[in-house]
Amino acid sequence: MSYRVIEQYKVCCPISYLKCDSVTDVEYKIKRAVNLGTKFAEHGETKYIQYYHLQFTVQNGKVIDLNKNYDRYIDVRENVKSAYDRLEGKLLV
Repeated sequence: MSYRVIEQYKVCCPISYLKCDSVTDVEYKIKRAVNLGTKFAEHGETKYIQYYHLQFTVQNGKVIDLNKNYDRYIDVRENVKSAYDRLEGKLLV
């Protein structure tokens, strides 16, 4: 995960970012968002994934960009996030 994407997460999701104890926790939240989000476009090796108002650009399996898109919204239920956390053996606030 690039430092740039982590900084973008910090700007887009300041409350969630502050709840994290480490960069590893931030990276996990980004990974979870990408895995649980919905792909809405794809151009070659580049995929665009929406998670709530967050829009991720993934290229060759790596997150290269993150921003907020208020024109598009994909809801992810809390029980789905909890199940993913249990599957990954992670407990986050």
